[in-house]
Amino acid sequence: MYMVYSPYTKQLFDGGQMTLNARFRVPMPESGVIVRRGGAGGRDTVYKVLETFRNAKGQPTNTRKAIGRLDHESGMLIPNNAYYELYDSAGFVEVLPAYNSVKNIGATFLLSHIFSTLGVSSLLEDIFGERRSSALLTGAMYMACRGNVFEQVLDWCDNSLLYEKPLSSQSASELFASISFDERMAFFRSWVERHKGKEGYLVYDVTSFSTYSKGISDAEWGYNRDGDKLAQINLGCYLLEDIGLPMFYVTYPGSIVDKSHMRYMMAYNDDLDIKDAGFVMDRGFCSPDNARWLHSTRSRYVMATEMRYKMVQNAVEKVRSGITSYRHRVADEVYGRPVRSSFYGVPTTMHVYYSAELAIQHRRDMIRTMEIQEERLKQIKTLSKNQAKYYERFFNISRKEDGTFTFFCDESKVDEASKYSGFFCLLSNMALTSAQILSIYKRRDVLEKNFDDVKNHIDMKRLRTHGDATTDGKLFCAFIALIAVSELTHKLKDFKEKKSMSKDSIISELEKIKSISAAGNRRMMNPLTKKQREIFEAFGLNQNKLHSYVSANQ
Repeated sequence: MYMVYSPYTKQLFDGGQMTLNARFRVPMPESGVIVRRGGAGGRDTVYKVLETFRNAKGQPTNTRKAIGRLDHESGMLIPNNAYYELYDSAGFVEVLPAYNSVKNIGATFLLSHIFSTLGVSSLLEDIFGERRSSALLTGAMYMACRGNVFEQVLDWCDNSLLYEKPLSSQSASELFASISFDERMAFFRSWVERHKGKEGYLVYDVTSFSTYSKGISDAEWGYNRDGDKLAQINLGCYLLEDIGLPMFYVTYPGSIVDKSHMRYMMAYNDDLDIKDAGFVMDRGFCSPDNARWLHSTRSRYVMATEMRYKMVQNAVEKVRSGITSYRHRVADEVYGRPVRSSFYGVPTTMHVYYSAELAIQHRRDMIRTMEIQEERLKQIKTLSKNQAKYYERFFNISRKEDGTFTFFCDESKVDEASKYSGFFCLLSNMALTSAQILSIYKRRDVLEKNFDDVKNHIDMKRLRTHGDATTDGKLFCAFIALIAVSELTHKLKDFKEKKSMSKDSIISELEKIKSISAAGNRRMMNPLTKKQREIFEAFGLNQNKLHSYVSANQ
């Protein structure tokens, strides 16, 4: 950056050649100017007010002349010819050397730091080698910033400051196809080993990814959590409950239900040397076979149960009376009592809970469903036998041979349907109180949020792949991206709530930080904002460390 006197600048533009040139800056006049926002090309034009007066209608107005454009990065004015006609040019004019490129630096700086401090970078390099691990990190950072569609990855690499190897759409596909099952398992083993002693409880859950492709062998029709009428593959995942980091995943055919796959998922525990962890699962995994298998393997667990089973209802009836006594309060307006017995054929404990808030919500939803069904019955003339059976939850249906029918709401059926409103049960073989069991289970929502990140922030709701190899590799890259996004969520939880910012808006805020390459040197274009400083401070980073990252990457 150079400072020269304006007579030199005027000499540059002799002979009427002076035009608006972004390489020149002058201080913004302290008064007598107005800025018109969003002019031609979305740029802010600065005007010198020549005269103020009232028009024929008595409204204040003025005559003005454009003197240049506001430069937001420096707060200075990019002058045009009129500026030099109206202002004394004896001051300084800043001349910027021609620049080679402008790069986004904030997001890649933070993501690189996360991967490095968590040990992901070194683990990947040990397993995949320097070139492929570097490309994998680029892919993971791209997914954390832009999502699942790799058509724009090369443009993103061109516009971002990266230590890592750049990718194109084609090279990304080749990279994904090159990642083997053995390499993925090697990473998972090392990753789990790195967190030994932090295991505590592993949340286990399943999500699914839809696909249009006919070339993915695990893509089958099954229960689609997103309501898509598409084939899908299922993904089971372990996650560290306390800090929210994903540990391991495995994919399997989309037609297999959660409870059927649980034992196959946990068979990997020996491969991963997972021995002391407890498992937290939702009711989709609850079955007699799974309860007996967990008991036989002496695995510690907390598992939600389904209220429709008679044994679960019997447990509720044992403690229903007096459960709302203050002595049984386990959380804010939640009450719980343990029932020790044999459930699903194994000796264990059923923790029964009641929430008045949950009861109100359940009854409200139930009544709404009943009202919708009643409106439908009023509008149709005939019912099939199967249709009649569907409506018999709340109504008595008298159907004739020709399908015509009469109906009325059966209050006793409505009362029966709401009998267990507000109750829920958790099965566990651990010697803990009902309050402790509930606290463990409630923390499983971190996995729900992670699945939401994978599907929405990382945009993996659709696979956008066409074969097994690229699908497996892309999911692994998404897993690496999820590690960074999970750490970002964990460290910025309070900041996000305070500023009401989403992960997308945080990434956007970081991408406002840019560097400029000029005259063989690279420098930041502007200092960090307060928000940007607060984001970095949550990770022990500051502007000096960002400067070092920028200057080292030349």
